[in-house]
Amino acid sequence: MKKTIFTTFALAFVILFSLSLTLFAFFEPTVFHNGGMMDMSGMMIPENLTKIWLLLFVSGLVSLVISLVNYGENIRIRQDFVKDIERLNINEIPLNPEVAQVAKHIRDLTGEIQRLSNPSTEMRAEIIEEERKRISRELHDSVSQELFAATMILSSVEGSTDLKSIQSQTLLSLKILHEAQNEMRALLLHLRPIELDGKSLSIGLTGLINELTAKISANINYRLDDVHSSPTIEDNLFRMAQEVLSNTLRHAHAENIDISLRENLRNIILTIADDGIGFDQTEKRATSYGLSNLKERALLLGGHCDINTAPNHGTKVEIRVPKVSNDTSND
Repeated sequence: MKKTIFTTFALAFVILFSLSLTLFAFFEPTVFHNGGMMDMSGMMIPENLTKIWLLLFVSGLVSLVISLVNYGENIRIRQDFVKDIERLNINEIPLNPEVAQVAKHIRDLTGEIQRLSNPSTEMRAEIIEEERKRISRELHDSVSQELFAATMILSSVEGSTDLKSIQSQTLLSLKILHEAQNEMRALLLHLRPIELDGKSLSIGLTGLINELTAKISANINYRLDDVHSSPTIEDNLFRMAQEVLSNTLRHAHAENIDISLRENLRNIILTIADDGIGFDQTEKRATSYGLSNLKERALLLGGHCDINTAPNHGTKVEIRVPKVSNDTSND
């Protein structure tokens, strides 16, 4: 910025002083002779030197004013640009028409991406088949092995007369069975309808929360605004909420779960937070949560998914997706 001020000042000073000195020499009789030829010795007359110094001062002063005005204008333009960016962030219309045009172009592209992300019938069948395979693998890798382990433990105490050993092994079996039960409840979320079947997102989430509240011990606190978007966006957000809650039930060991759904002029924001054990995102375990798929799904919808977590500090998932009105989806 300082370099810009100096450059503007120097350029303005050189132009102004050169122009002023040329005009002074042209109109000053003591400088010209022999038919208009310039006599530099005339410049050295004390009276002319005083005038030249005055020209220097005036040129410098005017150049300083020009550079300051230019600097102030640049500051104003930058501030207006920053304000427009801030208005975009809070989903207001930018003041600068060029920024507003770019913002409109981005919104149009986002809507097109979201329309293209609406899967066809064939793609839906593939998605359902992949879900079935995944549930089958998880049933085998988690629930089946936990039930087998509990069976083996209970078999080992059969006929035993050591009450202390029987008690400890029974408690261990109960713990394993409890974990298997949580796994089953989490997996059952994947067997729910992927789509809302004409219901609004807030109504669908309310039904899901009521169902979970009756089956799990964790406290669920929620605030769901009545958001409005295209069916594609709401169906995807509903599916993503199921995915997050499924992972929370399976891995977080949380006592409290907070769910928030809200909207502004452009975005729908879904937030799910828990006070569970959290995890280290740099470890491969984070991938086992299945949360990496959320980022890809949000990206396909033109949004993003932020996952904030740390060991023993819970997990917060915020999904922010640009919304598209219902009539846009019918274009």
